[in-house]
Amino acid sequence: MKLFTLALSCALIFSSAASVASDKGKESLALPEGRIALVVTDPQNDFLNEKGVAYGLFEENLKSLGTIDNIERLFKTAKSQSIPVFVSPHAYFQHDHSWKNPGALQKQLLELKVFGRKDAVYADGLKNTGADFLPKYKSYILDGKTVVTSPHKVYGPDSNDLLLQLRSNGIDTVVLAGLAANLCTDSHLRELVENGFKVVVVKDAVAAPGKDAYNAAVVNYGLIANAVMTTDDAIKAMKK
Repeated sequence: MKLFTLALSCALIFSSAASVASDKGKESLALPEGRIALVVTDPQNDFLNEKGVAYGLFEENLKSLGTIDNIERLFKTAKSQSIPVFVSPHAYFQHDHSWKNPGALQKQLLELKVFGRKDAVYADGLKNTGADFLPKYKSYILDGKTVVTSPHKVYGPDSNDLLLQLRSNGIDTVVLAGLAANLCTDSHLRELVENGFKVVVVKDAVAAPGKDAYNAAVVNYGLIANAVMTTDDAIKAMKK
């Protein structure tokens, strides 16, 4: 009984801390001019396009949060304010299908061919596939200025060059958005914080496969991130 009471108390403390962290005082976080960047994870068709393989998992969250439009608003604001933009995409190549020990979700994604790409060298057959970027984002991503990193393979940027690109561009503060809220976005948040970056998560410019997954992600954001903002508040901070 004592162990149960202790566990319950800890859960309440962490839940309360997350709520306070995500709802109070965050809008005042200063975004340093010249050292801030927008990072967007997985802005790709398989998650965001109605014809995408995994769109159905995110549809409810995407619509209730206005995620697709909010991500575009962040892209537009960053470009208008000359804030560097970094995109960390997800991709699986043919050789990835020979993995011997994929996790449960990785195995499912590989079987469904989510973010599937034919070629790792010449990007053959990428255009307009599930691994391609959502069409309405292409003008922002393919403008010759946005940094598109090498693909991450699991959830976090451990397997791509995002951290190198950010550091090489003098960035120390990140505004983070994208999918999936409880997986890739969450993992990018953790890795960025572990590597000394300040991170602002935009909680309505993300989406997860269902309300429970989204709520769990937001709790973690409140505990880990330096700030958790709405798109409206993030845009105001980016324009200062």
